[in-house]
Amino acid sequence: MNAALDRDQPGKIASGVMAVAVHVAFFALLVFGVNWQHKAPDAVMVELWGNLPPVPSLKPPPEPVPPKLEVKPPLVQPPQIKPEPKATPKPAPEPKPTIKPDISLEKEKQEKARLEREKAEKKKRDDQATTEAKEREKADQKKREEQQKLAALERAKEAETARLQKEQELAAQRLQQQLAAAQGKEVDEYRRRMADKIRRYVNKEPCAALGNPEIVFEAVLLPDGNLLPPPRIRRSSGNAACDDAVLRAVMRAQPLPLPPDPALFARFRELNLQFRPND
Repeated sequence: MNAALDRDQPGKIASGVMAVAVHVAFFALLVFGVNWQHKAPDAVMVELWGNLPPVPSLKPPPEPVPPKLEVKPPLVQPPQIKPEPKATPKPAPEPKPTIKPDISLEKEKQEKARLEREKAEKKKRDDQATTEAKEREKADQKKREEQQKLAALERAKEAETARLQKEQELAAQRLQQQLAAAQGKEVDEYRRRMADKIRRYVNKEPCAALGNPEIVFEAVLLPDGNLLPPPRIRRSSGNAACDDAVLRAVMRAQPLPLPPDPALFARFRELNLQFRPND
């Protein structure tokens, strides 16, 4: 029986003792009753008769009344209080080895040092992760700035290219204009030279009475300055004799002077010359 359980239920022991006492009393009552009813038989006396007397009417004898049994109450012995069973002591746990103070302090120091190392390593990892994140952010920012700079340089380059191209176009236009002006001057100069040479061969008498008439004639020039005959009057002076005098002068003035630049010959190939014979 568990001593700890018995201590927790104090009425259980008393009830157990009472139950045992009642069973003992009942057993004693059974034994006493059986011994009381088991008696030795009474002695019987027999008389011998020579002649049997008349038999009276026999009535059945009354049944013997059994003696009243005085049932004494069973002696109830006071319950014997059994001594409370001693609880079987549990085996005491093996005593833990006494940790010496210096060992405990050493373990505590080691545990504290381990926690500090883990904390320092975690902080180091966190700092490293933060540093790497900042470096990546800086790298991305630098990359974006470089891309913006490159884009700005590209735009500036495109703008500069466009500006230079525009300047070149303007310069080309100016050059063309200058060339055109120079060529125009040269063309005008050679037209003047042609008119002067033709004028030297003109018979001015038919044209003298006309004042200062203007005759426009056209002709096809060859690269050597000669004409493909005949020249034609495009606008007459109003006097056929004057017109014929001018045409004869043109034929006699061959070859007409031409500029040395072959590119200008196209300006003279189909000659359309305004001529005043009286200048």
